[in-house]
Amino acid sequence: MAGRIKPEELEVGDNLEVVYIGGQKRYFTITAIDDIFYRDEHSSLSAGSTESYTEISELDPPSGQLYWIGRIETECNVKIYIKQPAATNRFGTNKAPEGGLLIIDATPIMGGRTVNIWIAEDYPPNVQLVNDTNVSITPVLWWIGKRFAVVELKQKPAVYKTVKVGGLTE
Repeated sequence: MAGRIKPEELEVGDNLEVVYIGGQKRYFTITAIDDIFYRDEHSSLSAGSTESYTEISELDPPSGQLYWIGRIETECNVKIYIKQPAATNRFGTNKAPEGGLLIIDATPIMGGRTVNIWIAEDYPPNVQLVNDTNVSITPVLWWIGKRFAVVELKQKPAVYKTVKVGGLTE
């Protein structure tokens, strides 16, 4: 039986059905949970320029772990666009796939954009930053969420919660 998921309420011993791009499903049991507060400093971005999409490889979990990002914060006035996997825009619509603008200017501490990004091995997010200001900046993003140690199950459990890695692909 599947249940609605609130990542902040997951506990050690909970079962997950992880749905990957293309529909593949795998089942895991959570064995440990920790917080993620990852500071991601990018290269200097000159005034009025756009960074190419960049993979955040530090958010590519090792085998036996899943990451969930619940909030993204920035210390700079930048536009943030995300793809996950690398070819799939997140947070836009079918009519405006590039419209997935997360943050347009600096946010106060604990005031970042709330998101729901599940990350499995080989599915890290890719970000593009746009500096529309008239000064050069060195953008810093904060990725805030949870890290789950998991053990894969050989069979589908009777009770589980479903999570989806990546954005829509249809």
